Amino acid sequence: MKLKRVVALSGALAILLAGGCTVQQEKPSQIRVEIKQPYNKPAAKPKPQLIKIVGIGYGSESTYQGYTPGQRRLMAIRASKLDAYRALAEQIYGIRIDSNTTVSALMAKNDSFRARVNAVVRGARIVSVTPMADQNYETILEVYVDKNFFRQNFVYTGECGAGGCEPQEVYDAREITCDARMNCTDAGQQP
Repeated sequence: MKLKRVVALSGALAILLAGGCTVQQEKPSQIRVEIKQPYNKPAAKPKPQLIKIVGIGYGSESTYQGYTPGQRRLMAIRASKLDAYRALAEQIYGIRIDSNTTVSALMAKNDSFRARVNAVVRGARIVSVTPMADQNYETILEVYVDKNFFRQNFVYTGECGAGGCEPQEVYDAREITCDARMNCTDAGQQP
């Protein structure tokens, strides 16, 4: 009977030990089993590659006589700050251009366009507010944006694959040759 109990106990111990458990025998009739969970280390996130984007804005004092000189100065500073935010938003999110041209008798009669920016800019820092000549003010803002933001959110990287492009790759000049039928090929490629 003791032999069967020892064999059963040793078999149970072997199974538990092979499964990553520890067994402690406190008293001859009691066995304590602790099951250890494997520790899965989380995958390390890549360190963000930050790009500094700078926006410069300008504002001028109002000529409205109802404002005090202090109010005019504060309004000009506020206008320059908002213009700097607009410049940042244009660089980060782009600008939407709506245009309309009316042609009559093969002459342009009316040509108009409108630029719009619809964006949220967070984390921008005011670098400086500088008074200029003629009661004008210049505000410089900066914000740091992760490089992957541009790769994931814009269509300009369509030909660069899943990883995106470096800006210098996108703007590299290539020579293109075209024949009389406007069949164009890259000059560096063989037909």
